[in-house]
Amino acid sequence: MARPRKELSKVPLTPTMVNWAEALGDAIGRGVLRAMNQGIPSGANGHNVMVASRRRGRPPKALAGNMVAADRRCTMPECTREQRSKGLCSAHYQAERRRLLAGGKPA
Repeated sequence: MARPRKELSKVPLTPTMVNWAEALGDAIGRGVLRAMNQGIPSGANGHNVMVASRRRGRPPKALAGNMVAADRRCTMPECTREQRSKGLCSAHYQAERRRLLAGGKPA
């Protein structure tokens, strides 16, 4: 058999609980105000979407404001991204990896 619930009006409120509830209300209010000031991002089709505000992982050199040294650039022609593995940037490395897995010969 379930235990009967206490009436909330009969639960004594300690000063700690009151302070916690006030702090929680303030935090919620600040979050709502921040969302109202920043606005809700909308997608290309006009619907509201949740957008991550930060990229995961290390930012690309171009976004970080640093130029990639010539000896650290991808070895593919016309590519200015930083090399990550085997002299290639991550995009060209993945393309080469997919080509090799499909049965192609190494470049």
